[in-house]
Amino acid sequence: MTKKLFLSACLCLSLFIAHAQHIDTAKTADSVYVPLKYCDIHKRSPVLACLLSVYIPGLGQVYNKQGLKAGIVFGTFALSFGAAEIYHSSHTINPYNTAHRPNDAVTAALLLPMAAAYIYAVIDAPVTANWLNKTYHLAKKKRSLAAFNLQPGIINSSPDHFTVGLNLVLR
Repeated sequence: MTKKLFLSACLCLSLFIAHAQHIDTAKTADSVYVPLKYCDIHKRSPVLACLLSVYIPGLGQVYNKQGLKAGIVFGTFALSFGAAEIYHSSHTINPYNTAHRPNDAVTAALLLPMAAAYIYAVIDAPVTANWLNKTYHLAKKKRSLAAFNLQPGIINSSPDHFTVGLNLVLR
């Protein structure tokens, strides 16, 4: 009888342990998977991201740690501007001969992707910064101004003389 009681108690205990481990390892609805590149970053400022994108398109995306998107935006901006500049400079401007004047419609068409990339970068950077803050629960890093720590210490000033005291550590 005691053997059966002991075996049933062991079985119940193992089931409780297995159930407890199952609950601990299961993801709850509130948990969020944070990608590795966002694990150790501080809260992103949407205003700063927008201002960086206004200054140089794609720089706000770099601030948000989105390198591929930044490369695409800046590449589109630069290639469009370069193509329009090459087209415009390859045509000599002669006020008396209209055949060699650059076509303004072609120049405008070449500048359209540049304008689209610029507008996209300025709108996307603050929206993404705000989304990152909400999705990954990013907050400003809390840095204490000073940490006061007293530790016992032994200072060896000579081979036969030891001094015992407290070490004060401020961080």
